Amino acid sequence: MDELKKSQESMGAAAAGVKRQVSETAADAKEKLTDLGRDAAGQLSEVTRPATEKVKAAADYLREIELTAMAEDVKEIVKRYPGWSLAAAAVIGFLLAHIGSRNSNRFNRHYV
Repeated sequence: MDELKKSQESMGAAAAGVKRQVSETAADAKEKLTDLGRDAAGQLSEVTRPATEKVKAAADYLREIELTAMAEDVKEIVKRYPGWSLAAAAVIGFLLAHIGSRNSNRFNRHYV
């Protein structure tokens, strides 16, 4: 009977040791994942900050500039970069036509 009791106590102690090791490993993993998340958030913030600043600058430009001044800026860009301007206009035209045809098909499907 004593051997059985000693065996149970030994198994209980071993189980407690395993439980402690698992708990410590889980705590270490949690800490490492938290650090990794913080690092990723910091890197993401560094990447998005310049984009955010550019969007703010564009919004400020649109708020402050009059439509005629904006048209003059566009004319100047087209004069300076005629090839790129034609390519951009073609892409924009294609996208608008594609969006228009999708909306037209959707409209026809509902009412036919």
